[in-house]
Amino acid sequence: MNEQSQEKPHLSYSQVNTYLACPLRYRFHYIDQIEPPFVSAALAFGSCIHEAVAAFHQSCLEGDPLTPSQLTEVYSQVWSSHSNERPVRFFNGESEEKLAAKAKGMLEVYRDSFDPQAQSIIGIEEPFEIDLGKRIPPLVGWIDAIECAPDGTVSIVDLKTAARKYSEQTIHSNLQLTCYSLGAQALGFNGDMRLRLDVLLKTESPELIRYETTRADEDRTRFLKLVKSVWQGVKKQIFFPKEDWH
Repeated sequence: MNEQSQEKPHLSYSQVNTYLACPLRYRFHYIDQIEPPFVSAALAFGSCIHEAVAAFHQSCLEGDPLTPSQLTEVYSQVWSSHSNERPVRFFNGESEEKLAAKAKGMLEVYRDSFDPQAQSIIGIEEPFEIDLGKRIPPLVGWIDAIECAPDGTVSIVDLKTAARKYSEQTIHSNLQLTCYSLGAQALGFNGDMRLRLDVLLKTESPELIRYETTRADEDRTRFLKLVKSVWQGVKKQIFFPKEDWH
């Protein structure tokens, strides 16, 4: 989600999530615009996997899916670009070589699990904008992928990398999927719409797990109230530190 490309005032899920995690961190990042001295290898890795999968989706949309070696090359190019922008810091025995090998396996798993007959890509990084009313900036975002099944069912997909499986509670309470469901409605998708979280596990033997869920109108209403409350906190300059790892 490239928020710097947005010229007009706006809110995003990333901003809301940052404020909820630590209001002072929100101020440092979005208001004071203090650049961190480094990016963690885990964050850079996730971004590179995300961009490689997006390139794969685009190639499927064009009818010429990337080969495993081409996918690995995309990852390498994106990694070089990210590492040139800001120093990457490694933890827990990580290294660029180890992560590249892990990426190769994860991307192969993702590619092998993709069924073009059952998963027709109809949207990639689809932008949306939601009007929140007067005196509140719109909520904007990008949906990772939109798929359509042979029976016409639309799936709104978010891709994540993770070290372990998600719990059912995490899936059903995931605010980003709630945000995506609002975004999909803004794009005109209604009716039989599914939400899906595709999680690529960074385990020794990579695995792709697809979690499906739904959101009701009350879930979306609650989320919008939360977004507006965050905005009120920002406007009133309520920026306190959370007493945790943040």
